[in-house]
Amino acid sequence: MSIRTVIKLIGATFVASAIWLVAGSIATENRAHAMTAPLPQGDACSLITKQEAEAAMGEAVTGSKAMSNLQSGSGPLSSCQFAGSSPHQVNVNLTRLSASAVPMYKGMCAKKASKDLSGLGDVACWYNEKHEELHAMKGTNFLSVELQRSGDPTEAIKGVMKKALERVK
Repeated sequence: MSIRTVIKLIGATFVASAIWLVAGSIATENRAHAMTAPLPQGDACSLITKQEAEAAMGEAVTGSKAMSNLQSGSGPLSSCQFAGSSPHQVNVNLTRLSASAVPMYKGMCAKKASKDLSGLGDVACWYNEKHEELHAMKGTNFLSVELQRSGDPTEAIKGVMKKALERVK
């Protein structure tokens, strides 16, 4: 092998390595952007007001604490928390699902659906029998409302979900 051939191979290897590094960097940057891309049409904190959170908890709450631009396994996730006296709080979570994920979520919730939740989105269900977490679907939007407070949260959490569903687009 001539020196000229060796130099060409080294140069080609260098160029290929540089292209591979740049392509990897661009792919990483694109993934990071996709994970921090803002939710279209508002976020979870736009779905309920401080006054509605206070009514649901039966006490004063601090302002909302937003955690937007998160990524769940199913799509962009936005979360909003209103805190009252510890450990009382209201959390609203909004996930924008891909159209292909909607049937799975609707199916899971439909298995647990209850008559007392009719009219809340396309389908709604309790996460568990304590009624401290309520799930609902509206189009490709999956909403979860969690309410920790004194007493039975059932009617209060349904009220929060109803307001959130009215505002989700």
